[in-house]
Amino acid sequence: MLHNAIGAGELVCLGYVWFCALARRRDVWLRASIAVLTGEGVALVVAKGCPFGVFQRRAGDDVPMFELWFGPRVAPFAIPAFTAIALVGAGLLGLWPAATPAPRSNGLVRVPL
Repeated sequence: MLHNAIGAGELVCLGYVWFCALARRRDVWLRASIAVLTGEGVALVVAKGCPFGVFQRRAGDDVPMFELWFGPRVAPFAIPAFTAIALVGAGLLGLWPAATPAPRSNGLVRVPL
């Protein structure tokens, strides 16, 4: 259950990276999303697979998360596909500059005298 929640959260981060790339938006949530995805990528490389897979097997669940989500035929392609999608999204962030933000108002309306 926790493993699925973490995976879903990382997919939200991936979607937010793409949203920010397409909307040319840059904010603290984008930096947090990139940090989460980078951390997961490092953990996948260091653990040579999903770092939570060990805990999942100890809990008695031998079916990997992506097999539950996508089935056994598609599951082996999930991590490479999500990695490519994340890298393209990050590349778009670098190619497209941030949009200039609209000036903020203090909420007061100026009335000419």
